[in-house]
Amino acid sequence: MPHLPFALPDEFTPPAYDGRSIANIPATAAEILHVPFNGLPSLAAELWQPLAGGAKRVVLLVLDAFGWNLLQAEAANLERLVQKAGVVGQLTSIFPSTTVAALSTLWTGVAPAQHGMLGFTMFLPDFAVATEMLRFTPVFAHHPNALVDAGLDPETFLQWPGLAEQLARYGVPTYSFKGREIVNSALSKMHGRGLAADQGAVTFADLLWQMGQLLHEKPSEPLLLFGYWPVIDTLSHFRLWNGAATRAEARMLFHQIEHEFLNRLTAVARQDTLLFITADHGQIALPDYIFLEDHPRLQEMLFMRPTGEHRVSYLYARHGRTDDILHYLQTHLSHALIALRSDVALAGGLFGPEPHTAVALDRLGDITVIMRGGYRLLTRTQEKKARHMVGGHGSMTPAEMLTPWLGFRLDSW
Repeated sequence: MPHLPFALPDEFTPPAYDGRSIANIPATAAEILHVPFNGLPSLAAELWQPLAGGAKRVVLLVLDAFGWNLLQAEAANLERLVQKAGVVGQLTSIFPSTTVAALSTLWTGVAPAQHGMLGFTMFLPDFAVATEMLRFTPVFAHHPNALVDAGLDPETFLQWPGLAEQLARYGVPTYSFKGREIVNSALSKMHGRGLAADQGAVTFADLLWQMGQLLHEKPSEPLLLFGYWPVIDTLSHFRLWNGAATRAEARMLFHQIEHEFLNRLTAVARQDTLLFITADHGQIALPDYIFLEDHPRLQEMLFMRPTGEHRVSYLYARHGRTDDILHYLQTHLSHALIALRSDVALAGGLFGPEPHTAVALDRLGDITVIMRGGYRLLTRTQEKKARHMVGGHGSMTPAEMLTPWLGFRLDSW
């Protein structure tokens, strides 16, 4: 783990950007495919080199919110498939451990401070609005793609070249597979720069079948397949990461991976092909709340409502009040959160190593608030929706940060 120039609570797991995080996966895929890569370094050697000899094709399957805790909880039921893995490891997510930031990392190979996607909501000074980055809508209303209509270009928004772009430069195509409803979203266009194709799937079985068919149709062709499926995350938000429905879904997904994908692949499809299964982050139960309105002294020191998300918030201080806000948070709310000057957190590498994008600090505000335990920082207008969403992520507890890393050599399956 990195040495940070500030203290974090013992219960936190910081991101391991130096070779044991999801941010190191793209460079690993590029190295297996013999493509030079501009980004963070590859994963530690023991996490991929035992499988890589002669490999020409990489399949990366990302199961949103399939955290290490869920893998451990279902270990007895997933044991048969896990035991067949040539590599079993544990990675960290990035910080913040949230989907838009983590997927942007997986599609660029750099950390949030480098690519610029730093949270679920961000203040974008060029557009003078706080924006929800999953749908590119102002936070005060539901107008999907409103920022795109206002001139934001999804294909130039990220401040780093895309993974598919870098591979394509050396003749290696990348194919993406995801739910058909998000294929044409602004976020998909942002991530999909340089893709050979972006395939939509109706179900998880459909996604697996399409990937297997493409592997069969392109024998011996160097390529990267990137599959993404979000259902565990959705269930975990509403049924908890260890709820019966979520655990049943995990068992079902792994059953299909084994029986409807791995067991059905042709010999041609398996040849020189590696499969890696991971997640963008995990989830934690969130029973506790801090409401901004219950702290009027804090409110009056803020320039605007917090951005970021309920587990990691970015505060914009009224002129000259940054130290006052830090003192208030440390005095009254240290049981529920830690607070850092955003410039200190950025310089210390929490959001990733340098070089940082020039827009990073504008998007982080003056103070970064990181929630402890199962706490969330909310406004009262968010309360009703939040009480239905009983699980979440974004902070640095092990449940949110630790993800599985399973590797398979398919021609020896």
